[in-house]
Amino acid sequence: MQLASCSGLCVLVRLSHMKPNFPSTLKTFLEDKSVLKVGIGPIDDSSYLAVDYDIKVQGCVDLRYLVLQCHRSESSGPDTLGGGKSAGGMGLNALSQKYLGRTLDKDWRVRASNWEADTLTKRQERYAAEDALAGIHILVMLVERLWVLSSPLIPFLPLPRWHHHLSTAVHQTCQGLLDLKFCNPTRHQNGGLAPSNRPGLSMKMKTSYRSYCTRKGPLYHNCQLWAPDDEPLCTCDPKKAFWYVEKGLGELVSEDPVIVRLNFEPAGRSLAEREDGKFYLQERQNICVVCGKNESYIRKNVVPHEYRKHFPDILKDHQSHDVVLLCIDCHRQSNLHDNTLRSKLAKEFNSPIGTEQDVKVIMDSSLKSVRSAAGALLQNRARIPQKRIMKLENIVKNFFEIEEITEDHLQNAATLNVNILNENYQAHGQRIYEAYKKVGIVKLEQRWRQHFLDTMKPHYMPDGWSVTHNICKIHLKMSHYPLDHPERLRYKILLVGSEGMIDIPYNPQQDPVNSKIFWELH
Repeated sequence: MQLASCSGLCVLVRLSHMKPNFPSTLKTFLEDKSVLKVGIGPIDDSSYLAVDYDIKVQGCVDLRYLVLQCHRSESSGPDTLGGGKSAGGMGLNALSQKYLGRTLDKDWRVRASNWEADTLTKRQERYAAEDALAGIHILVMLVERLWVLSSPLIPFLPLPRWHHHLSTAVHQTCQGLLDLKFCNPTRHQNGGLAPSNRPGLSMKMKTSYRSYCTRKGPLYHNCQLWAPDDEPLCTCDPKKAFWYVEKGLGELVSEDPVIVRLNFEPAGRSLAEREDGKFYLQERQNICVVCGKNESYIRKNVVPHEYRKHFPDILKDHQSHDVVLLCIDCHRQSNLHDNTLRSKLAKEFNSPIGTEQDVKVIMDSSLKSVRSAAGALLQNRARIPQKRIMKLENIVKNFFEIEEITEDHLQNAATLNVNILNENYQAHGQRIYEAYKKVGIVKLEQRWRQHFLDTMKPHYMPDGWSVTHNICKIHLKMSHYPLDHPERLRYKILLVGSEGMIDIPYNPQQDPVNSKIFWELH
């Protein structure tokens, strides 16, 4: 990890030598939001620290936002500042060339060298230090340009006096950009940063440029549905409540709060289901369930969709139990923790993520070489040495098994489809689901729920939220089918899997109130 300050101090931290004891002072420094961590993609880098060391790096600012803001300001500013030029490349080396007039050492042999060696070479140290120092120098250059545009007096200030204001200038310029994942607005149809009347000062970012899109309205409206005997069934949103009225399936009892009484007997009103149902009857608060923050919240799927989408319908029903609200910071932290469990599942069940086995389509390297050879011969034959031409022609000849190459051969070879379907591909989520079908699918559901409680330690979870939610309902449904019925096998796979054993007596007329199994389960 490379750190540098505006004074030119550079520190290289050997993370590989710090496990398992990470210095508490360094952790405090990284988690201090008032200390800005500026660079290219700092949020991406901080995610590694979160996974490996459980450190929540805060105060990250992506330099590319300042580049875009500077370009936007200069486009309408004085010609001497390069107005009208495009933002150009956005990598660290490209920005270093543009703003510092320096080219960084990006030799792949240094990048791919052994960074866990006991002692780094001088070139490794210089390579690592240059990256951090270049980032901080680019920051100073960008802040100075932005402040020159906002205040014509800046160029005439003595250098020591300008440096005295530098810290203030940096913090004011970066206000509103903290911990935002970079998204280049030029990729959007209506791209561009929000205009600012005072360039260099705080800038409001459009919601679409945030790493997460916050809700524009409340998730919970707490409208109520009643049974014909006025027993509350659940809370819902207004659209669903008025749907019953519009279809003639219910009548409006109250407008504030919205209450709709159904005019038909809903299925499944057993006492056991009502025990789980108590969760759905309560009024839900529109706050972050972890910290209680009541603004800028996002829906969080406690059981990630990549797994739940493979679940049978009974586990997909009422999945709102596993949808909670989190603020932006808690949502980001929870996703980082999720990556840890996802990686653990991948290792346990041999379901690698981000490897060649984890893609639907793979590239055939031999076909690619044929296509490249034909393309080079068609486009650049005049500039290729004769010895190289012969080598490229042999590649095409061997592919078609011919002695002489025609223009048609080259055209066909240059348009080869080099992508082939990966026959061994199976989505990570599906592979994990198939593995839990042997031991009980609900165990995967419960594992994710417990993971959320253990890692996030939420203080504002709704009453009745439970790791074992829905289990009693599944037991009762299973008891309604004979021992050899296919539906019974479905519920068995949910509970204990195809390899497990479970003894639930067949009792289709079972009274939930007096059922022994019901009371044992509760």
